[in-house]
Amino acid sequence: MITRQIGFLLFEGMNALDLTGPMETFHTVADVCPHSPYELVFIGPDASTFTSESGLQMTAGVGLNACGKLDTLIIPGGSGSRSTENQRLLSPWLAAISTSTRRMVSICTGAFLLASCGLLNGKKATTHWAFTDELVRTYPSITLAADALYVDTGNIATSAGITSGIDLALKLIDDDLGTTVATDVARYLVVHLRRAGDQAQFSVPLQYQIKAGSPFADLTGWILNNLSSELSIRHLANHCGMSERNFCRRFQQRVGTSPGRYVEHLRLDYARELLVAHSWPLSQISGACGYSNPDMFRRAFARRFGLSPNAYRLRFTR
Repeated sequence: MITRQIGFLLFEGMNALDLTGPMETFHTVADVCPHSPYELVFIGPDASTFTSESGLQMTAGVGLNACGKLDTLIIPGGSGSRSTENQRLLSPWLAAISTSTRRMVSICTGAFLLASCGLLNGKKATTHWAFTDELVRTYPSITLAADALYVDTGNIATSAGITSGIDLALKLIDDDLGTTVATDVARYLVVHLRRAGDQAQFSVPLQYQIKAGSPFADLTGWILNNLSSELSIRHLANHCGMSERNFCRRFQQRVGTSPGRYVEHLRLDYARELLVAHSWPLSQISGACGYSNPDMFRRAFARRFGLSPNAYRLRFTR
């Protein structure tokens, strides 16, 4: 099997989890695969120790000039990725090494380093939701996928906030070694099966808490307590004391999605929990989540998560 060198770029002010999440994901391949092709390499401006934002110190095995040919380079975020000094120091090297590296991968605000050397010009990309406006304001030629967990354009891949780096690493392992290995790694790490790249950066309740406000302060809890019931626009509007038209308009403005789609996401998130926690038949699960028709439930689940309810259950309960 061909050895693939996975480089991890270290610098002052990096986010530790941006590195350690993907690092442990690639390393775990050795725990589930007899012959892992991955060799992890830690690279810094020089072969010394670098301190993350949280105070974790990591030592580079090689400096930039001593780095050999890489298969993949992982670039973390953190305040250091947006530092003018770090960008001036690292951008020329990143531009040069990109010509011989199969995949250039940024985690979180590591996208700023890729952008600083022109590698994201005219490309679709994402970053942590808190910095999307700054990224496109500073680098307007980027096509921003603001809500995506990750964007993979082939030789360039970018991911959103922090733990989405694990999702992207699982996707890259899937590309290299197949779905079985990637799924086994996910299970070993006790994380969800790799989430699709176009899945939103927020869980729906978190997105609601950030974007909504007092008119809908208790709506999510009420919906969660009534998932098996009919949750029409009329029911939701009545609960909030609004007309249906006013409710739909204000909900869309505040939450950023329609009430119907919001309810569907909550139903399907609950269904995902029930599939793993219980051996109930699909008809019982679909009813508990508010679907009167199991076939309608199956289609909605597959559309949201990319696999059928039975396939999801098999992967996480075997």
